Amino acid sequence: MKASAWTAAAAALLILTGCADGVPSGHPTPNTLEVSPPSAVPTVGPTSSAQASGAPVQAITIPLGKQKQTGVEAWLTISGFSGPPGSQVTYDASESAGVVVKYEWDLDGDGSYDRTTTDPVLKHTYEAEFEGVMILRVTGIAGGTDVLETPVRISTTPLYLAAASNVRIEVLSTVGTISEVRVSWESSDPAVYRWGVAVDGIPAGMREGSARSVNVTDVHHEEEVLIEVIGFTAGGAMGQRAGAVLAAAG
Repeated sequence: MKASAWTAAAAALLILTGCADGVPSGHPTPNTLEVSPPSAVPTVGPTSSAQASGAPVQAITIPLGKQKQTGVEAWLTISGFSGPPGSQVTYDASESAGVVVKYEWDLDGDGSYDRTTTDPVLKHTYEAEFEGVMILRVTGIAGGTDVLETPVRISTTPLYLAAASNVRIEVLSTVGTISEVRVSWESSDPAVYRWGVAVDGIPAGMREGSARSVNVTDVHHEEEVLIEVIGFTAGGAMGQRAGAVLAAAG
């Protein structure tokens, strides 16, 4: 994920929400979700009153980079991968929009595409240490293309920042399949300068390092949605991801 994507998300946070705190007067009583998170995702539980405030964030449901009018839209179900050498990474672009006829994969981000497939899912094992990006380019039936990238960190050295813990999602209101939710988490890592929030891998906004909750508006969840919290250092280094699943509406 490019740092510019997070910068744009933070700008959108200020422009679209005004960073107003709390829940409007007369707002319906929140309902705590009962969800079944995937493996390695913390269990969702009740939200304590101490964690019940936060500035709303406008969820941005566009791909990384600039959206092009090409008839296709590149999409990865997860943004950001890490592990030790020998890790097998699964890149899943099956949610890409439009009629995609070709997927090209630049596995080491050097500008040269290493694999070309018609299958949207690619598994690749990184045998050696690597820190950079994987770049995906999709081509549509009419020849239009779209590109996005995702960070990859393969290393024996642990990430500098520890992942947040006890990530929880609470539904505040729902209209059809669109909800406003509150995401809360715990952390004791003093090196976190800012927190990033991502919805299905797409940056949605940033909060200051002291924050432990945030409201996310306009979350479309016709299907399950993964909401993640990521710590950043003052220098922009990204820590480990932690998240929980918002169940499909209805």
